[in-house]
Amino acid sequence: MSSIQIKQVDAFTTKPFTGNPAGVVLDADHLSSKDMQRIANEMAVSETVFVLKPSTEEYDVKLRWFTPKSEVDLCGHATIAAFHVMAENGRFDLIVDEDQSFNVETKSGMLTVDVEWKDHQPYIVMSLPVPRFFPFPDDYNLLCAAIGISEIELSKKVKPQITDNGYCYVPLSTYDSLETLEPNFMLMKKLKERHDLEGFAVVTTETGDNDVDWYMRFFAPSLGVNEDPVTGSANGPMGVFLYKNGLLEKSKKLITLRGAQGHFINRPGYVTVTMLISKNNAVDDLRISGQAVTVLEGAIRTHVNIPEKL
Repeated sequence: MSSIQIKQVDAFTTKPFTGNPAGVVLDADHLSSKDMQRIANEMAVSETVFVLKPSTEEYDVKLRWFTPKSEVDLCGHATIAAFHVMAENGRFDLIVDEDQSFNVETKSGMLTVDVEWKDHQPYIVMSLPVPRFFPFPDDYNLLCAAIGISEIELSKKVKPQITDNGYCYVPLSTYDSLETLEPNFMLMKKLKERHDLEGFAVVTTETGDNDVDWYMRFFAPSLGVNEDPVTGSANGPMGVFLYKNGLLEKSKKLITLRGAQGHFINRPGYVTVTMLISKNNAVDDLRISGQAVTVLEGAIRTHVNIPEKL
């Protein structure tokens, strides 16, 4: 009988049973891709992250992320969860209140992750690729039907757009529209087939809260995640989305924003987004950050031999 040590961690929060849960396997080098997919499916959270030795010396560690259905190129909340567990377990000589920086090997290329500390607890800051945005390439009627809104509920300030990594950003005028939308997952899957859209980030900047810059809901049924509680890889680009569309002050060279997600499914969490702006007004550096809390630890049995007849 073989078993794999695993933890479940709620990310982008410091309170158990909120934020976005992720499975974390620290010693995954002996696992095949098939094993990882089976474990992720068994965990049945939006992503499970596997920590491996890097393939070259330029990296400190390698991460792979799996939804219950498939491997993905990037996952923010599971990265936060992985480094939270590494700090919790004292890996890489991580010591409380001593900051460290890591070069991480991923399918998205090298990511930089910094482990900082707040109130003696790990605070994780990770870089993200700066996305490019393009106009939504289809009829808004189909998009609105997939999201479960009427076209009049779309924002008057900015149109729906897609990123080069397959996220579709759908800005709405009001918080109420975000709360009451009724997603059609079959239509979302059809848009995935037609335009290779992995996920739908539905957002509003009408928050009524000075401490929150937007509320988001994120749907990725083609990946086996109907609604994701808190999506770091979508909240980070949201800052770029606002900046590129002229909805943020252009004179600032350091912009810090706060996105909220998960509130409509009782998993509230918050993502801090930081952007460095270059002299030619381009986003030079994009980072997301947050904390996490471990809620479960144990072992998954991968092989159990039980006699057919007892």
